[in-house]
Amino acid sequence: MKKLILSLSVILCIGASNEANAQFTLAKDTAKGVASDYGLKVTNTLTNTSGGTIQVDWKILSHNIPTTGSNTWYVNFGLCDNKLCYDNSILSGAVTQTTFDIPAAGNMPFYISYTNAIASATTFGPYYVSVELSQGSNKDTATFIMNKWTTGISNTATKNADNIVVYPNPAGDDVNVVFTGMNEVKTIGIYNLIGKMVSVYKVSGTSANMNVANVPSGIYLIRLMDNQGHVVATRKFNKQ
Repeated sequence: MKKLILSLSVILCIGASNEANAQFTLAKDTAKGVASDYGLKVTNTLTNTSGGTIQVDWKILSHNIPTTGSNTWYVNFGLCDNKLCYDNSILSGAVTQTTFDIPAAGNMPFYISYTNAIASATTFGPYYVSVELSQGSNKDTATFIMNKWTTGISNTATKNADNIVVYPNPAGDDVNVVFTGMNEVKTIGIYNLIGKMVSVYKVSGTSANMNVANVPSGIYLIRLMDNQGHVVATRKFNKQ
């Protein structure tokens, strides 16, 4: 009986030790990508930092990709680990997936991929997908952020690159935008990096003063839009 108890104790200790030593790291907390008409691939890398082979569980925590109708971002969604590339059904977050073995000190690419079908997307994002990864007691979250700018928008933004001034940057209680020669701009929106609108302002000239005193510190996108809500240009600023 004593031998049996001792054997069980050894097995339990080994199991606890293996779980405690199980570790991994992610190359990035947030991976970002901009789609072209040729597709999109946003990649993160998971590294096994333990002394042995591990498998990692993962599941979708949240996302803002529209799931109604035939939205291109949803229909063509793909998320890949070292086992499979999963389609949009994975976005429900209902099922936990498990990778194949990752050897000690080995790396596993973990990425979102779209084919050139993204060329037909009529919305530009940004869209995000947050994924929880776990192995033993070790957990981490990987966030993917995706945008798509049409050829027309990219050209407009480039053409007017010297005509748009954002100041002060970093901003305190106010941020100013001057957009010389861009009379088509009628609305300015401020968005956080996961695509949520923080505030929106109507403009009637070629400049705007926006109060951001109640906006939390961080990095934000300013979108200049025309009467139809089409993005004419985008700029970034820091809020202190």
